Amino acid sequence: MSDNASGARYFTRPGEGVQAVYNLKNATPYAELGYEEVDEAAYLASLDETAAPLPGVE
Repeated sequence: MSDNASGARYFTRPGEGVQAVYNLKNATPYAELGYEEVDEAAYLASLDETAAPLPGVE
């Protein structure tokens, strides 16, 4: 899921926000901690319209 323009991978857990992680080669530690990886498009689509955009995203 890491094919995106920013180079970030996004992880979330129920009841928590999203963590953007850059230069991650192995997502196993996140999975072991209960995080689920979400793709960038799904994350951006889930944002409130009034939320500030990510840097570099128009």
